[in-house]
Amino acid sequence: MSTVSGRISVSTRGTRNSQLSEQDNPPVSGVPRSISRQNSADADAEDVGEDDLCPVCRLLLYKPVTTTCNHTLCNYCMAQWASVSLAAPMTIVDVDEQPAEFDAVSELQARCPMCRTMTTAAPNPVLAQTLKEKYPITSHERAAEAQAEGDGLGGDSIQTVTVYIGNRHDWIAPKPDSPRNQHEWTFFVRPSRTDIIEEVHIFLHPTFRQNHVVKQRPPYQISRLGWGVFTITASVVLKAGYSWVSDDAQDSPDGAAKGVLPLEWMLDFDGFDGKGSMGRCRLKVKNDRGWEGISDEEERDQREWGRMVRQYERDGRYEP
Repeated sequence: MSTVSGRISVSTRGTRNSQLSEQDNPPVSGVPRSISRQNSADADAEDVGEDDLCPVCRLLLYKPVTTTCNHTLCNYCMAQWASVSLAAPMTIVDVDEQPAEFDAVSELQARCPMCRTMTTAAPNPVLAQTLKEKYPITSHERAAEAQAEGDGLGGDSIQTVTVYIGNRHDWIAPKPDSPRNQHEWTFFVRPSRTDIIEEVHIFLHPTFRQNHVVKQRPPYQISRLGWGVFTITASVVLKAGYSWVSDDAQDSPDGAAKGVLPLEWMLDFDGFDGKGSMGRCRLKVKNDRGWEGISDEEERDQREWGRMVRQYERDGRYEP
C-alpha cells in the first residue's frame, strides 16, 4: 500500500511485477518468444542497422515512439517501461475531474530507459514508414508476429486504466435528535472503463448497520450521513477474461486469478474547501479473454447468472 498526504491508501504496488527495472534494460517481458529468434534466412539477409534497433528489446523498431529527450523505442517497450517507472502513480485531485481514457505512452511521465531524464513519448509515423520501406521483409514479419500474438507488441494485452476513488462532502446543520451528524458524504469509485468491471464491493465501518454494499452497475457509489472519518475499502471485481496486474490483487469469488483489487480511501471532509477530494490512480489490467466465440448475449446471460448465484449465497435475495 502507498499513502499520500495521510488520506489515501491505494494498492498500486503491482507496478513491481514487470520484468523491467530502472537498474538495467533487459528485454521487455511480454514480447513473444518467437521474435527473440532469427525468423528466416530472408530476414537475416536484411542487415538491420544499429540505429534502427529498439534499445530495449534489440529488435527492429515496431510502431516506434520518440521521447522528448530524443530517444526512440518500440511503442510496447516504452509503454511497459513507463508502467514500471511511474512519476506519480496516484494524485489527489478535485472531485469534479472527469474520468478519462489513459495512454501509457503519450500521457505518462516517466524516466527515459536510456538517459533517466523525466520524459514523455509520441508516435513517430515518419520513421515507421521509413523502416517499412528500408526493411520490408523484417517489417512484415514483425507485423505478422504482432497479429499472431493478438497484437501483443502494441501493448493491447496489458492496458493502463484510470480509477478514481474518493468522496464528495457537504456540511449540514445538525438535527436535535442527532447533533453530531453534520457530514453528508458520497463515496465513489469511478473507473475510466466500466465495460470491464463486474461489480464493486464497498466495506464501511463495522458500526454501520449495512456495512457491506455491492454495486453491480455504475455509478459505483453510496451516500451516508455521519460525524467522523474512517477508512473505506472498495474491492473492484473485473469481468471474466480480465485480471489486475498487481501484487495486491486477489482471486475473484468464482476463482478467477487476480480478478479483485482492494482499494482504500480515508474519508475527506476538508479537501478543496470542504467539498471532498479523490485520488486518481493509474492501474494495469491484463486481457486474458480466450472465449471470443461466445456471443454478447451469451456473455450477458453468464454474467447475470453469476450475479444471481453470488447474491443468493450472500444474502438470500437477488436485485437486478
